[in-house]
Amino acid sequence: MKFIHLTGRLVLAIAALIMINTVNAQSTEPVQVVQAQLDAYNRQDVKAFAAVFAEDCQLFNKLGDTLPAVTGRQAIEERYAALFKQYPNNRCTLLGRMVEGNSVIDHELITGREKELRIIAIYEVKQGLIARCWFIR
Repeated sequence: MKFIHLTGRLVLAIAALIMINTVNAQSTEPVQVVQAQLDAYNRQDVKAFAAVFAEDCQLFNKLGDTLPAVTGRQAIEERYAALFKQYPNNRCTLLGRMVEGNSVIDHELITGREKELRIIAIYEVKQGLIARCWFIR
């Protein structure tokens, strides 16, 4: 009888650990959000790409800009749909990444355009979505 009781506790403990790991696997850590954005960008999946941005997100062309170049998820979807159509071989290679709190800083190589671009993208993630992004070119 004691063995059955211990086995029951063991099963409950294992079930609890599985649930905790499942919750962690589905978390929206900033690095996971930014990686999902990068993966969608490389697939040129504009819907999945735009979906990781907040409804009221802001993209700034340059670090230090006070006015965003693009505001809102819909505007991002429209802008990148045109970009993907113009450059069907457009791809981003991650050269390096730093993460601090809710900020992710990526060093990226963009290919598949007239010329290669090296940029730094700074992503601010809030509530599991990209809220703001700045580019250094």
